[in-house]
Amino acid sequence: MKILCDTRDKIDAVRGILNYFDRHGIEWERRALKTGDYMLEGQDNLVIDRKGGLGELCVNLCSADVSRFYREIRRAHDDGVRLVILCEQYGVKTFRDIAGWKNPYGKVTGRMLQEKVYQLEMAYRVPVLFCDKRSTGRRIVEILTGQGENA
Repeated sequence: MKILCDTRDKIDAVRGILNYFDRHGIEWERRALKTGDYMLEGQDNLVIDRKGGLGELCVNLCSADVSRFYREIRRAHDDGVRLVILCEQYGVKTFRDIAGWKNPYGKVTGRMLQEKVYQLEMAYRVPVLFCDKRSTGRRIVEILTGQGENA
């Protein structure tokens, strides 16, 4: 098993994930991916798009540049790729927890973001899963290998 990691993700942002892979003997390689941030080599029908928190997810779903994000989602959908969004957010475990999020940067509320996530999941069948930063590497492996809850 080799996990491919997109080269567009900044190395500092993913160092903990790559360290997890190394500690657990998981082969990985940084490569430019057409869609998402992580996939198993040779299995391009499932990709994970990692978000560094609800703030990043909010920018993707609620900003003026939302069309870029939806182009990627539509491309995955049209190519028959199952896209999973994995959002690193301490204290958020389920979709319902989004409503309590306090946006420190703008006018979008947790409830507004929750509605956008719901629309995304319904329209494109893109699940949004959550984990804290310390468990991102483990969750990536679980999702890509079909193990664990909500994989």
